[in-house]
Amino acid sequence: MDIRLPSINKVLISGNLTDDPRTNILENGTHVANFRIASNQRYRARDGEWRDKTCFVDVVTWRQLAERVASRLHKGSPVMIEGELQYTQWNAQDGSKRSRVEILARSVQMLEKTGESGDRPVYSGNMDNPPNPDPSDEPDYSDDIPF
Repeated sequence: MDIRLPSINKVLISGNLTDDPRTNILENGTHVANFRIASNQRYRARDGEWRDKTCFVDVVTWRQLAERVASRLHKGSPVMIEGELQYTQWNAQDGSKRSRVEILARSVQMLEKTGESGDRPVYSGNMDNPPNPDPSDEPDYSDDIPF
């Protein structure tokens, strides 16, 4: 029996920037911005007390998204990140091999209110052609009713 599992690599996480984004422009003119977010999870311990557990995650953005992130986000900014995990390897200056797992962001949403309307801008990697949701693309769940 050959079981095929779908290959899914999707991340959706919210948190606050731990520092200002680090930006760089590569030799070919491509912008890249790297930053780290702290995502908190609140839970009740066995003793009944509420505790916080923090997860620190590295995020990388490219091109126009990197430019927008660099110009609008700062240490402490609350954000919602949508993207995928990527594994990166490199050789350190001392010759040792290093690696890390980071989020390759496809979309970054600022969660702090901006302006009078309170709109929250969403910055995605493809702002020139935003997707148009088509209601006919939504799945039909009418047959899934259990009664």
